[in-house]
Amino acid sequence: MQNLPCFVAYAANLSAKHNYMKRILITITVTILATLLIVGTILEIQAQRAQLDADEHQEVYSEILEEERPLLIHLPRSYSSDPSRTYPVIYVLDAGSQDFRLAQIAGILATAKSMPEVIVVGIRNTDRNRDLTPPSIYQSEDREKKGEADSFLAFIHEELVPFVDQNYRTNGVRALAGHSRGGLFVGYALLAEPDFFDAHICFSPAYWRDDHQIIRDAKGLLAGRDSLGTYWYNSLGTAENDKMKGGYQAMKSEVQSLLSKSPVSFQMTPGAVHSDNSYYSAPEALSSWAEYEGW
Repeated sequence: MQNLPCFVAYAANLSAKHNYMKRILITITVTILATLLIVGTILEIQAQRAQLDADEHQEVYSEILEEERPLLIHLPRSYSSDPSRTYPVIYVLDAGSQDFRLAQIAGILATAKSMPEVIVVGIRNTDRNRDLTPPSIYQSEDREKKGEADSFLAFIHEELVPFVDQNYRTNGVRALAGHSRGGLFVGYALLAEPDFFDAHICFSPAYWRDDHQIIRDAKGLLAGRDSLGTYWYNSLGTAENDKMKGGYQAMKSEVQSLLSKSPVSFQMTPGAVHSDNSYYSAPEALSSWAEYEGW
């Protein structure tokens, strides 16, 4: 019985050591699992970035703008395997965000046979307000400078499109797409030269700027025409602000009264906000363009 306290103390010490080792093993196991989860997440993010990255990065020097313009080129899946094929081209403003979305959605629709494969050319910004604002509209609310979209449009027509046609297998069918101020530019491009692009796609266009000046421009430029030689798609999210909705509805009313025989679409995207409307409405924009082209 004299050895009983010593045995109890020994047993308690052994139990404490066992619990301590157990806690260490649990900590090591949790650390390993957390590390594997972090590494897996990093690899997944890298894989997604690689998947979304442009196939080619190009730069074209513009004599008109007197600067280098970076481009992100997204090629269709069959581009390398079928060197005899040619493709339509979608030129997308705000490269680095809008082009990835449109290229991904176009690829899915092409796989579903809802449209042909296309080349997507993303045009990166250098001075967004300057380039995407029409010359009749001030670049900002301080009203110091008006836009220079006429020069940017000349760059696209005279330098960018010839560069793409020379370096890639295009078939002469082309569309122009933009979001927000980019959508405003696409609307301006259509009014200025409606025959250059086969489709003009305006996501959440900022038609409200300068008290709806672009709508007054449209009234003058479209007078006497009841149709356009291009497909014109517009979309706006139902959850966008009243300023956006006011300009959009005003343009819709003006255009519908002037272009009774032209393929013009004004769609509202249920639940969409300004930042995601282009994503949710792009499938309809592309598939309706394909239907217009008879693809």
